[in-house]
Amino acid sequence: MLPLTILALATAAPDVPARAASALVLAQAPASGQAQGDLAHARELAEALRYEEAVVEYQRYLGDANRPSGERAQALLELGFIHLLLDDAVNAEQRTTEALELDAWVRPPADAPQKQKDLVERVRAKLAARPKLEVLPREDSSRPQLVRASLKDPRGKANEVLLRHAPAPGGPYRATPMVCQQDTCEGELPSPTRAASFTAWYFVEALDSQGNTVARAANPLAPLQLSVIEQKPWYESPWVYAGGAALVVGAATVFFIASDPRK
Repeated sequence: MLPLTILALATAAPDVPARAASALVLAQAPASGQAQGDLAHARELAEALRYEEAVVEYQRYLGDANRPSGERAQALLELGFIHLLLDDAVNAEQRTTEALELDAWVRPPADAPQKQKDLVERVRAKLAARPKLEVLPREDSSRPQLVRASLKDPRGKANEVLLRHAPAPGGPYRATPMVCQQDTCEGELPSPTRAASFTAWYFVEALDSQGNTVARAANPLAPLQLSVIEQKPWYESPWVYAGGAALVVGAATVFFIASDPRK
């Protein structure tokens, strides 16, 4: 378990709005290197009740996508609490959501203000009610192009599930509707050249009745990869980008076909 340092801010500085004069408790875990300096500076500003400046420094730290997910989740949670102090409910919930998506176990300290605890539990409940997609292990060797996914949708938000695929990791991604029975969806990757052997990159996406994305398994920046050799699956593995699309060498910008997903 990472050591925790409790920071309690119970009063507001003269230049901070009165609405921010409530307790802020941050569970701090150490970062490393330059990121440690950025995160430490953000926490120092928060301790000094310079909340607006602290928000900027937290965002600077979070700009480093290579930090460990648990560390980033903790920083996002702390940033969400600062937004909560500043009565910015939208950003408070958004940052808390991002924190819990990175690390489902991140939580405020036991002695945190009830307002912070309520925020985390409210967001946790919303996440639990969201549709969830997961690509299932391969089973039928006679259908090497088949992709199966599990859909958990407790509130019935998903209207259709699409298998988005491309012949290269950078796209363009096209879509094939998947057929769903109960909580299992199936779809086949089309051969881009009708050849017996090919490689495809793909992810699975659930849309609501308005065409909004409500769940994904993988995504355009980190798609899954399937190679079929003479109509037999050779391997399937995640394609991982280091630091996002901006750092990919030799791959084009991701093109996402959104106007007509069935084309």
